[in-house]
Amino acid sequence: MRVFISAVSDEFLAYREQLRRDLTRHDVEVKVQEEFKDYGGLTLEKLDVYIIACDAVVHIVGDMTGAYAKPLSVQALRSKYPALGDTLPPLRQALERGEALSYTQWEAWLALHHGKPLLIARADESAPRGPNYDPNAASRAAQQAHLARLREVERYPSSFTSPDNLIQRVFSSFILDLLKEQGFRPRFALSNVPILVPRLFVGREAALKAIEAVLGGQQGRVAITAVHGLRGVGKTTLAAAYAEQHRDQYRATWWLRAQTEAGLRADLVGLGVRLGWVAADDKEEPALAAALERLRHEGEGILLIYDNAPNRQAVRPYVPRGGAARVLVTSNAPDWSGIAEPLPLAVWPPAVGAEYLVKRTGRAGEQAAALALAEALGGLPLAHEQAAAYCERLGISLAEYQKRFTNAPGQILDAQADAADEYHAEDHPDGLTVAKTFALAIAEASRRHPGAAGLLAHAALLAPEPIPLFLFAEGRAKLSEPLASALAGDGLDEAVAALRAFALVEREAVADEREAGVVTECVRLHRLVRQVAAPAERGAREEMRRALVEALAAVYPRDVNENPRTWPRARRLDGLALDLVGGEAEPPSGAEVTSAWLLDRLASYQQMALAAYAAAQLLFERALAITERVQGSNHPDVDGSLNNLALLLYTQGDLAGARPLFERALAISERVQGPDHPNTATSLNNFALLLRDQGDLAGARSLHERALAIRERVLGPDHPDTATSLANGAGLLRAQGDLVGARPLFERALSINERVLGPDHPNTAASLNNLAVLLQDQGDLAGVRPLFERALSINERALGPNHPNTATNLNNLAGLLQALGDLAGARPLYERALAITERVQGPDHPDTATSLNNFASLLQALGDLAGARPLYERALAITERVLGLDHSETATSLNNLAVLLQALGDLAGARLLFERALSIRDKVRGARD
Repeated sequence: MRVFISAVSDEFLAYREQLRRDLTRHDVEVKVQEEFKDYGGLTLEKLDVYIIACDAVVHIVGDMTGAYAKPLSVQALRSKYPALGDTLPPLRQALERGEALSYTQWEAWLALHHGKPLLIARADESAPRGPNYDPNAASRAAQQAHLARLREVERYPSSFTSPDNLIQRVFSSFILDLLKEQGFRPRFALSNVPILVPRLFVGREAALKAIEAVLGGQQGRVAITAVHGLRGVGKTTLAAAYAEQHRDQYRATWWLRAQTEAGLRADLVGLGVRLGWVAADDKEEPALAAALERLRHEGEGILLIYDNAPNRQAVRPYVPRGGAARVLVTSNAPDWSGIAEPLPLAVWPPAVGAEYLVKRTGRAGEQAAALALAEALGGLPLAHEQAAAYCERLGISLAEYQKRFTNAPGQILDAQADAADEYHAEDHPDGLTVAKTFALAIAEASRRHPGAAGLLAHAALLAPEPIPLFLFAEGRAKLSEPLASALAGDGLDEAVAALRAFALVEREAVADEREAGVVTECVRLHRLVRQVAAPAERGAREEMRRALVEALAAVYPRDVNENPRTWPRARRLDGLALDLVGGEAEPPSGAEVTSAWLLDRLASYQQMALAAYAAAQLLFERALAITERVQGSNHPDVDGSLNNLALLLYTQGDLAGARPLFERALAISERVQGPDHPNTATSLNNFALLLRDQGDLAGARSLHERALAIRERVLGPDHPDTATSLANGAGLLRAQGDLVGARPLFERALSINERVLGPDHPNTAASLNNLAVLLQDQGDLAGVRPLFERALSINERALGPNHPNTATNLNNLAGLLQALGDLAGARPLYERALAITERVQGPDHPDTATSLNNFASLLQALGDLAGARPLYERALAITERVLGLDHSETATSLNNLAVLLQALGDLAGARLLFERALSIRDKVRGARD
């Protein structure tokens, strides 16, 4: 490769020679004008011959023209190239006017004529000149005219201020691309990067590409990206790796200590000194202003790395406001809107963490242990580095390290002997352990907001799941002082902001898993932050656990057992509450009663929302055990716990298991609260339902009548609970076949609910539904439809179109239409009911099985036996798995599928199912007897 440097020696000899030294290689030849001495007027011709053969021309322009070409040489050149002026009109016009051109000026025009790449560099007024620098007005005017002619052909100069600056200009231009084709790597690039990229640098390929996507674009404009994330996640190392990977793209890579304003200012001035923009002894303020101004105009080819910036406000005054510099920021703070393109840096996935551990320790045979340890460390690179150093120092296996980490995480995370040497080495020469790294961050966050540390400590004791901020906003009164006051008003948001500023928490809007329109603001902690932030002292931990239990109970929906609209909130709290009170550990001292109440609500959610009956039973049993131990076996709360557990068993068809619990609950309420207490009426009502299902209709009737009498006497004849007793009594009469006797009770229950609760209340809808079912039994199909339709309308409006009660109404109305022969009208209602139960209650809920059975019966009626079969089979699978092999609903599913198989001609298969259904019903009848 050949490069020609065009310059006036008296003005730019030092510039030209330094540039020649930096360009010259074994495969790069550099020529200058002095090598073409004027022997007999041949200089211009020799220059022309060399420029034809060269690959690029660097044309340096100042205030001096240098020697002018001889007229004979110019005439010979024009004879050689008759069309010289046609391709370059400004040159032709100058020659026609008889204007003389210097050799250096001709060098630029010859390069253009021969189509050679031309870089024009114009010396700034501040640029130092050679000892023989002696311009005059004529030479300055000639150079200005020369530059004006070049502009006419759209050739514009770039400015330089010093030899280093000129070299950086050259190597940030097209010339570098030409040199790279020769395998050339510049020696000159200015860099002060203090970080040595580790030999083992893994898992950040995508992040490097993301940085380049921002910094490699926006040509001609400043480009800024901010890498932010958890402490110890590798932001600084990533920035150093990017600088190393792209060092050939930049004439200067400058590292700025952005964690303090003083360091940032000093490093920017230092850059100005190295580039010759300011003198070393200039005062800081004007020097800083000059450096920023030069960056704004001459930032092309410069990479600025603002390391460990506190936030955008801290660096905004010191970032170039224009120009073409490239800016890479590293920070814990996440908010860079309006100043930079944010790039969140995540922890390593387990596979990358395992790869690092195996390669770093050389333990290729411990892949499984490495993966398990990587998961335990939460993907934090700093923790992986510390773990590897620990294993190497002590010669232990990765599995042994994990065992020690599990037993004493605080001690292991603070092992100073294994701290990373280069991590924040300037401020901490001995290195920072993971524990100290996070402890420092917590201290800094506390200085920003007095509630930050306390909030983080409480959050650290919760399960590693998104923590809804409403827990601390609405449950704040349950926290101790001064934290409770610190979180008042905007205090919670301010505390979270302080923690986010140091990447101790992430704030995110979490959409509900089933109701996409429900979004909850949450915070999330890395598992190692939790280890460091959680209080080590047992007493403090217990007090915080007590406060958290009280706060969770304060915000947990009380009506979760009957109101699906509360289920999204319960879903956000469920895992957190279960982790606190659902295990085998004793509840926090002073919060035993609250823990039992919370367990009861958690169990209700498991039962009603998830149909997770086994999990619900364990929680109900734990709530009962705590209540009995703390409050005594005859406390009214024991009555409630017994009733809840018994109702769960009853729902699952375990009538034998439910009966002694109902009996005991009734005995407690009668003995402790009295035979006429409303709670006694509730126990009577529940027990009566059980007796009815066991076939003891006379016994059930007695209890229903007694419950009704208590409620009418104590609560009044128009109380909603009285309406409930009326409806249950009517249901019993209907079960006995006394439809005439049942009707006035259903009608009275409806009248009470309409009058007391209103015509649009869900209880009114339930009463309408009950009466409609009775009328349907009586064959009054015309009278049934408006009741079903009104019940559906009420629940759609009051509970919403996706409520399970709405699904029940849809199923009932569809069943009526099917009975009336309107199969086409029934189908969309069945389909909608099935969609609701699947989405809201889940694909394995018994109500979903009911919807499947109903829809399958319609398909069967339509003659689509093939379409009906998988629905019946799925319904059977649900009832068997959830309710049990011997439940009455399982018998119904078996019978339905058997009827279908019979219609399909599979008589043998149908017989087996019929026999099994009959066996279950015999068992159920036996239990009743």
